[in-house]
Amino acid sequence: MQRIDSRSSIPQTLHLDVNGISLAYHDWPGERGPLICLSSITGHKGSFTALAQHLSPQYRVLSLDLRGRGESDKPADGYGFAYHARDIIAFADSLHLDSFTLIGHSFGATAASYTASLQPSRVQALVLMDGGADPKAENLRAMYPTVRRLNKTYKSMEEYLAAQRAVAYFKPWSSSLEQYLRDDMSISADGSVRSRSDAVAIERDLDMHFWDNVWLNAPALLCNVLFLRPQEGLLGATGHVFTDEEASKLVKLIPTCQYFKVPGGNHYTMLLQDDPPVLPYIKKFLEQIPATPMKERTA
Repeated sequence: MQRIDSRSSIPQTLHLDVNGISLAYHDWPGERGPLICLSSITGHKGSFTALAQHLSPQYRVLSLDLRGRGESDKPADGYGFAYHARDIIAFADSLHLDSFTLIGHSFGATAASYTASLQPSRVQALVLMDGGADPKAENLRAMYPTVRRLNKTYKSMEEYLAAQRAVAYFKPWSSSLEQYLRDDMSISADGSVRSRSDAVAIERDLDMHFWDNVWLNAPALLCNVLFLRPQEGLLGATGHVFTDEEASKLVKLIPTCQYFKVPGGNHYTMLLQDDPPVLPYIKKFLEQIPATPMKERTA
């Protein structure tokens, strides 16, 4: 397994075959952990590059492309949180990880909370970044046009990045945000670019979202949980994934949960900055988790 030593480096993409598909991931070395990171519904493993570079080598950080995203396989079926949870556990089993912390952003946080509720003996702690339960149905329906834009082809990387710079919620712009956007795209021989993620697959996840109620899983989260919500909405003061009332309700349902409103970013830029605003909250939370050595399964 290839590891890296430089904080400024991005590790080589690795692959594991689980449940009949190949999952792509990055692996940063570390003494404690491991931390398995899961991205937003249209995101990819590069969401966590800046965070991982700050947490490694103190912690081993594994950033995963869920099925249908990034460089992982895009099967025709197998979507919804139950399938993602099955993939996450199989991924950990393949790496012989007996226990681990899950760090999720948005959809990835909900997949993480679903997994932790089903496998409480495996999940040591849980970090939920603006996710962990189902948004309102109208918010879910509003996501379909965004997902379908993944099908768009741009003439060049420069055209694509110019379009992203104009997006209101991609502020502040940073080198980490730009690298994340670049890594999302595959480049054709003619220089045109298109997202590596599969819009059809992600739509199937959205479709399944209407048949889940992950709020019901919150009382079953037996580990320590950190819930982070950005102070800024996607439209400045508005456009939050969860209202204050919804966030407070979720936190009260979880037996042991710390809740912080994070200044300096919105739903995306709380994570996608060179110095992610979520970093000090996550570091402090992880320091409270018992410092047991990284344990691996032998079978």
